[in-house]
Amino acid sequence: MDFLKDLNQPKVYELKKAFCLFDLDGDGVISEQDLRNTFLTLGVDKSDFDIDQMFDGVVQPLNLDVFLLLILQRANGLAPQDVMLSAFRMWDKANVGYIDKERFINDITTFGDRFTLGEAREALEDAVISRGPQLNADGQLMEKLDYMDFAESISGFQKTDHK
Repeated sequence: MDFLKDLNQPKVYELKKAFCLFDLDGDGVISEQDLRNTFLTLGVDKSDFDIDQMFDGVVQPLNLDVFLLLILQRANGLAPQDVMLSAFRMWDKANVGYIDKERFINDITTFGDRFTLGEAREALEDAVISRGPQLNADGQLMEKLDYMDFAESISGFQKTDHK
């Protein structure tokens, strides 16, 4: 597994945990039956056709190495964490690690490759948001995005120099 040496090890560990969630019978391989049973535990009954489609083009057996390669290939276009942090720091003039959530949403829905408002809100669903102590224009506590945590969660799997 030489390809793992240049990867962000905490993310690789998370992927290994995810693999174990799919490998329900614990045999070290995600089979079609494992995937079918995973969906059933989530209350979703997938057809044989749907399961076959999910395995289409995937190297078999789908062991941990193949799973990691598959995920990494899908995530290949994601920027490393240090690149993401540099981008977010443009909004953090005070260098405090937080940015105004509403201003961020406004900017990504207004400039450049624009997000829709729904896409912007969906992108921030799992982000760490705190309130205050500043007030926004409506007198409400300002919502702030912890962009350092957010960059870590949305960045690619490459190692970064950021600590």
